[in-house]
Amino acid sequence: MNGLFSLDSPLTKFLSSVSDVIILGVIWLLFSLPFFTIGASTTALFYVATRRISDKEGYLFRDFYSSFKANFKRATLLWLLWLVLLIVIGVNIFMLMYNEFDSTMVIFLLPLQICVFVELYFMSLYLFPLTARFDMTFLQTIKTSFFMANRHIPSTIACVLITLAILAFAYLFFPPMFLIGMGIYAYATSYLFMRIFRKYRPEIDEPDVVPNI
Repeated sequence: MNGLFSLDSPLTKFLSSVSDVIILGVIWLLFSLPFFTIGASTTALFYVATRRISDKEGYLFRDFYSSFKANFKRATLLWLLWLVLLIVIGVNIFMLMYNEFDSTMVIFLLPLQICVFVELYFMSLYLFPLTARFDMTFLQTIKTSFFMANRHIPSTIACVLITLAILAFAYLFFPPMFLIGMGIYAYATSYLFMRIFRKYRPEIDEPDVVPNI
């Protein structure tokens, strides 16, 4: 019985991981409340999550806050840029679908706008995990997110499906999951991201690295 609840037992590690997921979800939500800080908060979330699944111990809140501060400028610029782009493309799609336009123009522009929106969304899945774990410039981050989102389509689709599964479960069965959903998403997808990142930089857990692509 003592072995079951020892510090190194599978049960203890599982309960510790569940606790980390819940705490991280709440911390992410609190740090995202100003809205414009969502990028920095998401970057910090993925920094902690990817480190945890790599068995890199540390203080959860201290690690989160350290990454939040260190990546605040770059992550905030990425977040605001992507938010504007997604809104603009989303409005374009809405206008094309529900307003009177030349049918020839709609047939050409609507699929193009949808493809751009999907591509931007796919890239956004990688922007903040990359910012969290690699020391890259603003443009390098965008370039690498585009490359990885398209080079690793199965993982990209898996991230989308994980997002939909969490939202569906929260909506249908357990609404409080909305409060900690990002913690669950970050932990679940971090396994995918770390598997991808290690293909380009096996020493991913060393500081200040740039992936070779």
